[in-house]
This record gives sequence, structure tokens and C-alpha cells, in this order.
Amino acid sequence: MTHKNQPSTGSEAPPQSARVTDQVISQVKALLTEDSRSEIPVAQSVSLFFWDDLSRWAHHIAFVPQPFILALTGPSGSGKSFIRETLVRELSQFTEVASFTQDNYYRDFEADFPHLPLSLFYDHIDFDDPDHIRFRHLGRDLQRFQAQPLGSSISIPKLRFGTPDQKPAIIEEAIHLPVTPFMVTEGIHAFYEPAILPLYQFKIYVDVDEKTRRQRWLSRNIQENRGITDNMWNTTVQCLERHILPAREVADLVINNNAAIPQVRRFLTQLAQTLGSARILSQKSIA
Repeated sequence: MTHKNQPSTGSEAPPQSARVTDQVISQVKALLTEDSRSEIPVAQSVSLFFWDDLSRWAHHIAFVPQPFILALTGPSGSGKSFIRETLVRELSQFTEVASFTQDNYYRDFEADFPHLPLSLFYDHIDFDDPDHIRFRHLGRDLQRFQAQPLGSSISIPKLRFGTPDQKPAIIEEAIHLPVTPFMVTEGIHAFYEPAILPLYQFKIYVDVDEKTRRQRWLSRNIQENRGITDNMWNTTVQCLERHILPAREVADLVINNNAAIPQVRRFLTQLAQTLGSARILSQKSIA
């Protein structure tokens, strides 16, 4: 694992906040140290300012009454949904967690391409082109999510996935998303739009080798009846090179999803428990 800097030693934070952040940093350092001893570490790299950011994240989770947003990106088939579901499950042990996929912010293909026959549709449309994502709508909804009080909710769109028998379509305001202390979101272009990046607190890039990715992509698309044309796979390869790999540079943590699934699950569980426990630690500090 690339380990680029160390925690700041200066402390101007209130004593309660300092105790919480110190304990979170200590636990994450222990987690990364243990992971680095593995034959295939899960944590591939952390950002240059990871430790300073971790202090701010711990303070936010413990003392700021606003949602803490974790965002995941990586190519199609990299395992983002598995990682999102694991984080949501483990964080839910400590507090309420909201979650959604940014697939819900695709354009409405059914409405926008009414004259393109279904027989030609999947061989002509590049689903991995970021121009098909409604970034302005996504950004507005993330801002609304952060601005609303905890316990309220917002409405967001829902993607009806395409199948060999129908085009993908968008159902507006179909999902009622509760505003919770944690939110986990993922998408292949989650880090593509610079204006959206500041709306995330913790950014994770999911890496995986091409052979494994193709196997997962095929398995998922067959199981969910999404179609498996050559065009659909080739566009994911082109998208990875053009749009997704460059976004890796802005990630706070790069996860190597080639590691064994139990190992990845264990790492994510410990990471989520450390972040989630910051809320418990803050209550003990105040007490």
C-alpha cells in the first residue's frame, strides 16, 4: 500500500473532538498496518492528505449534524455494489444509513431515443459515455440531501434498467431517500464532474483486474437480463481508459478488489465500524 503521509501532530481541536479523532486515527492506522501484511492487501493506496482528512471526517461524523457522504467509483463490474452494500450493512449497526446508485441519474433513453428500434438500440448506444449522466440533477440532489435536517427525506429518480425487450427509462421522484447521518453512493462516473467532488466527504476508488471484471460483468448482466452484446462490453473498456482511470487520482482510498472476498469484507467491516463508532465515542466524550 502506498502510504504517503502521517497524521498531523498539532491539535487545536476541542479536547472532546481530539479524543475522538485520535482514537479513529489509531484504529485506521492499525487496520492499514495489518492489511499491508497480507499477500494481496485490500488498501492499494491512500491520498496525500488522507490522515488530515481522516481527522476532519471523524469530527464531522461525531459532532456535525449533517450527512457524511461516502462515494464509490470504479469501472462496470469492479464490485462497487458489493462494497456499497457491505459498508451500508456495517454502518447501520451504529446509525441510520441512506444509499443509492448514480445509475438513477442516467438520461431517459426510452424518451430520448423513441425512433431507434430496439433491435439496433444496444449496438448503437454507449451506456458508459458520461454525456448520458445528468450531473446537474445529481449535484442538486446531493446539495438538497446535505441541506435538509436529519430525519427528513428527499425524492430522487429511479432507473428502470433496460432488458433485451425494453429500453432503459427514468421514473422521476420514484425513490424517497431519508436524510441520515451516513449516505453511501456509487457510480462509474461518480468522480467525473469536478463540481460534484466537494459534495463528498470520503471518496473510494474500486480497482480490479480486467479478467475478473469481465466475468463479473457477464454474470451480472445475464442474471439481471440486461443484455451482453459486444458493443456493451467494448464501451466499458473504452470508458475505463478515457474517463474512469483518471478519476482514480482524486480518490482518498483505492481498494484492490482482486483480494479474496472474505478479506475485502473483513477490511470494509473494520473500516465501517471505525467510522461508525465515532458517533459512539463522541457521546462517551461528552458524558
